[in-house]
Amino acid sequence: MKKEVFGLLSLVFGLVSSVYAEEFVVSHFDKRTNELGGAISVYQQAPSRAVTTLSSEVSRDPGGKSLKITYDKRGTGGPYGKGGWCGFYSRLKIQESFFNASHFKTLHFWVKGEKGDENFRVGIADHHWDDVGDSVKSEDVGTYLAAGKITTEWQRASLPLDSFFVDFSELAAIAICFEGECFPNGVGQGTIYIDEMVLE
Repeated sequence: MKKEVFGLLSLVFGLVSSVYAEEFVVSHFDKRTNELGGAISVYQQAPSRAVTTLSSEVSRDPGGKSLKITYDKRGTGGPYGKGGWCGFYSRLKIQESFFNASHFKTLHFWVKGEKGDENFRVGIADHHWDDVGDSVKSEDVGTYLAAGKITTEWQRASLPLDSFFVDFSELAAIAICFEGECFPNGVGQGTIYIDEMVLE
């Protein structure tokens, strides 16, 4: 019982503290939860698929890890005949408590590709989009990278939050979405690495 109370108090403290912090680290990707204790995992609908691992071989920090996502976005089959869907999500809604990110202006993270030219869009879900199981999507990630695309070197993506029409006082999740529109003919396969996701 004491452990449960301590865990609840830690969660409340973390949520309250985030309202006043200048930045909030969503995840260093050194463990299988984000910094709120929320799940990090894949979503997928056949025939598309994705898998994640925490990579110690590819990381920005010596001794640290990054998130490795391997994706296979198909172009045909599945619901609506468009090959299904796949991606990654980091859950910021803990139990019934949404995350208040209303004073943050930018989402930052580091990204690199295994081969270069991989692609994805960022999805953000508030209470409404959480209810329908979807998110509001960004432009292709290259829009926010100095090279204009994913390369085999680490680059920091910076996404202005005011480009997402969501309620940031009730944030539910942040996602990496391998949308059909990201790839020629709606088909794409590859591996990317993500590190140090931060709200600022």
